[in-house]
This record gives sequence, structure tokens and C-alpha cells, in this order.
Amino acid sequence: MNEREYERMFRVEDSHWWYVSLHELILDCVAEEMQSGRTLRLLDAGCGTGRLCTLLEKFGQVEGCDLSQQAIAYSRERGLSAVFCADLNGADLGEERYDVITSIDVLYHRAVKGDAAILAKFYRALKPGGLLILNLVAHEFLRSTHDIAVHTRKRYTRKDFLPILAAEGFAVERATYRPAFLFIPIACYRLTKRLLPYQREAALVESDVRLPSPLLNRLLLFLARAENRFLRRHSAPFGSSLFVTARRPL
Repeated sequence: MNEREYERMFRVEDSHWWYVSLHELILDCVAEEMQSGRTLRLLDAGCGTGRLCTLLEKFGQVEGCDLSQQAIAYSRERGLSAVFCADLNGADLGEERYDVITSIDVLYHRAVKGDAAILAKFYRALKPGGLLILNLVAHEFLRSTHDIAVHTRKRYTRKDFLPILAAEGFAVERATYRPAFLFIPIACYRLTKRLLPYQREAALVESDVRLPSPLLNRLLLFLARAENRFLRRHSAPFGSSLFVTARRPL
């Protein structure tokens, strides 16, 4: 993504309703992996500025990697030491090393040469029975200036993506769109932005990452948490992201 986006992410990630609710959904999934108090070995592949890594530390040994040196610097500013710079296209993640791998809004990136190849690396790196947690940008019709700023290569649908996971050997456990409660406003906003003039120099285009007013942020977080409770048992048919959990079979 454009370099300025890492600074913006680092500044708002701890409090922005989008990040907070997504991370809470991920933590709920990881908590279910705890058996008899055992500690887990986890990897956040594409860790960005490191907030998710810090949240995952309570579950065990956490490592993070990212293509961006700037992202790794922000992660270390959070006090993380087990973070390293890596290009997932060529990185060796090892074999049967991790209980859980998270990869949040990574596969969409234009630097990814092939999502199937990256998923194959995740499969090899997971222990048998290990869990993969993904969040992906969804629906090509939502492509806008935000995608220019964050370097989107493609946006996904459940129908198109799940066969790719299955082909790499994963057993899909959950696949839902999110956030459903804001889908229509987000769709209208993105489609409108496509029609308005914008900065044509890609490096200067800004994403939609901005911290709302405190009152609005609290309201949106309340609604997103309510949706998270719904998503524990159900799937949403629409949303601007696709959230997937899949397991390497025993």
C-alpha cells in the first residue's frame, strides 16, 4: 500500500471500530483452539503495524511477517520482537510449524503473484489440524480509490475463493461476508467515489481509513460487535469483506 497508509493504520488501529471488531472476531476464533490450557504457536502473515500480533500474544508464541520494512518498524515500536520482513511469494514458512496462521487483507495485494501458491505455503506451515484465518476484500464492483491506495490486485467472492482453498487441501469451516449492517452505505459510498474526480497520481491517492467522531465510532463498534455475535452461528450473505476460517485436516 502507499507508504502513508501504514502511518494512518498505526495511528487508528487500536481504536477504529473496523479494526477492533475484526480483531475481536479473530480472537474469538483463536480462543476456540485452546485445549486444556495448551499454548499455541501462531503466525500473522502480513502483520501490518502489529496490533493483531500484540493481541494474539495471550494465546502463545506469536510471529509476524510483512513485506514492508515500514510496517515492521511500526510493529517493533509496539514492542514486538518476533517480527520479520518477508515476501510471501518466496518466503519459506516451514512445515507443520504453526497451530494458527492469520492473514488479514493480504492475498488481495498486487504484490501477491498467486493466491493459490501462498495458500499452499500456509497449508504446509500449519500443523495437521491447524487453523487458517483470512479476511479478504470482497466484490469487484466495490473497487474504488481506496483500492488504488492500498494496492488491490483483486477483490473476492465466496463462490470464487472457496474452491481455491479446497484445491489446496483445506477444509472450510466458516465463510461469511462482513460487515453486513453497513453494506449498503459502503456500496453507495464506494460507487459514488468512482464517479467523482480524484488524484490521478496513484502514490498520492488516500484510502478510506479515517477515525470517525468518538460518538459515531462507539455506535459503529456496538453494531459490529452485535454482528460478530450473529456470525458465531450464522453467515451473512453480503458485506464488503469475506471472512474465512479453514483447517488443515488431521
